Amino acid sequence: MTAVPARRRRGADEPTVRQVTEDLVLVEVGGRKVLAAALCPHRGGRLKYGRVDGDRLRITCPLHHTTFDLTSGERTSGAACAALRVVDVLPGQDAPTTGSATTTTGIAPVTGSTPSTGGAASTESTPSTGGAP
Repeated sequence: MTAVPARRRRGADEPTVRQVTEDLVLVEVGGRKVLAAALCPHRGGRLKYGRVDGDRLRITCPLHHTTFDLTSGERTSGAACAALRVVDVLPGQDAPTTGSATTTTGIAPVTGSTPSTGGAASTESTPSTGGAP
């Protein structure tokens, strides 16, 4: 599947990518909405022109064809680079409602990896809570 520009008529199941702020795009596919960084972390390609694979929930940058998973931000193919920043993933209308890690209020950036549930190392630095004894 490919994204259809907002000005053209599209079917209900076709994905769309809309620029919502200078830094964010909204990808709508299969009733789901994903708020993600507007620029590819590889070389700054504008993802509003990206190709969306609605079956796999992936977006491909139009510049160098690097592909990212829209649920985690993980790079799945293409040039080596950081993960895509995925800000929010809203479940589709037919998805079951659970206590998932996604939010519907506020915008808390996700660094591109799945949420940590314990001892896994984080990609963000954590301020020290105290000095050496």
